[in-house]
Amino acid sequence: MKKFLIVMKAEITKQQQHDYHSAYVYFSLLIWPILGFFEVYYAYKPFELTDYMGIEDGKTLLAFLGTGFMAYTCFWSMVQNAWSMANQERRGGTLEIAFLTPASRLAMSYGRALGALIQEVWMFVCFCGFLLMYTKTIRWDNLFLLPAVLLLLIISSTVWGGMLNAVFLFSRDASIVMDVFDMPMTLFSGTRVPVDSFPCWAKIVSMVFPLTYCINIIRFALHIQKSSRGWRAEILGLLICLGVMTAVTVFLIGRAERHNRETGELQFY
Repeated sequence: MKKFLIVMKAEITKQQQHDYHSAYVYFSLLIWPILGFFEVYYAYKPFELTDYMGIEDGKTLLAFLGTGFMAYTCFWSMVQNAWSMANQERRGGTLEIAFLTPASRLAMSYGRALGALIQEVWMFVCFCGFLLMYTKTIRWDNLFLLPAVLLLLIISSTVWGGMLNAVFLFSRDASIVMDVFDMPMTLFSGTRVPVDSFPCWAKIVSMVFPLTYCINIIRFALHIQKSSRGWRAEILGLLICLGVMTAVTVFLIGRAERHNRETGELQFY
């Protein structure tokens, strides 16, 4: 376990030195999610949303969108970073290190994901925390839940990012994979629209993404919106989803390594 954590720490440090070397980088990582958040908020604000799916007023709408965007930003950064790291290392000729090193491949995948999460999301999480205090969503009876909610979001995002890092080992141009994962996740996970308002087929699609369960649990814990399935079902669904993603990650890394040993190439196409 100690070696596993050391490998993850090394990957986080590598990303910090490579990608996050300027204050301007940190500023840009904060400003774009906030602009996207206010774009959606002011798109909804002119319409009457009184008591729609538990959204009673403007402050509830702010809390609803703020929690959705906070969770989505974490997961989106995983997609972006997984593609960026695989693309940079493939062009730089250093992607082979993933299979030449004796370090755990799984630890490397999770370390790359966690590095992006820590560097790209912490300021937006601070902004969302201020937003929740402004809307009085954070109260004394749910304040103690915030560390647990944040830990849940970090673990889920890291497992998601680790799986994507394994997926991007197979392709020289994975930009289409970004589109395949990003847009459906934005639409069906409930970041902007309550999942309960979807038709049955869309609700089934939403169950594929761990972000759906994270957002539902966060909003349920903060009393922003009730969950139609209950928090136990949401946690169980998230655990099953994370278990499946971990198994897929291990399978993909093993298959990529076997392919590399047989052909000497890291790409399947």
